[in-house]
Amino acid sequence: MLGVYQHIPELFKDKFKDQLEYKAGDNNKSVVLMWQAAQKGWTPSTELVHKKKFMQLKYDGKSSAEKGFIGHFYGYMGKYFQPFDDRHSSASIKRSIAKISTVASNLKKVSFTSGSYTRYSNLENYIIYCDPPYSKQSHYYTESGEHVAPFDHEEFWEWCRQMSKNNIVFVSEYSAPKDFNQILFTKSRTTGRSMTEKLYTI
Repeated sequence: MLGVYQHIPELFKDKFKDQLEYKAGDNNKSVVLMWQAAQKGWTPSTELVHKKKFMQLKYDGKSSAEKGFIGHFYGYMGKYFQPFDDRHSSASIKRSIAKISTVASNLKKVSFTSGSYTRYSNLENYIIYCDPPYSKQSHYYTESGEHVAPFDHEEFWEWCRQMSKNNIVFVSEYSAPKDFNQILFTKSRTTGRSMTEKLYTI
């Protein structure tokens, strides 16, 4: 739900107005298609989805805005196309759709693309915020909800080091290498456990 990103354009709008360029990305193409569509006014259907459709979408081999929404909303604990969660109601889906519309309306100038984070390796003079699969909880799935090879955290941290030479880099994680500095922390609950999410920079 772009929990952090939704606040960034608002944070800078008064000081920089239209001078800044905003980019956002995710490895999941359907999630990116969802936000691209939402920017243009699209909203998911308010009809509750049943497990049969959930499973059809999971294995259809296609990418779509609808799939990006359903995969997360109906996946257990919000995990993409994980066990179907039938505990939703008409009220909960309407709340989620309203939130998507609100967030999208604040991100009209953001350019969404799908692919690996390394496609941003040529950026200079940017503020870069990263929310990678966490080392203690790496929910890293394909578009059909299948586990892929473990996320290479060492490679990612080295990429952050290189990017910090010409940019300001922030990373959300539970822990980080010793050369990264923790600047913020917050308590959260994940799969029933209390966890401390932290924000790092280098």
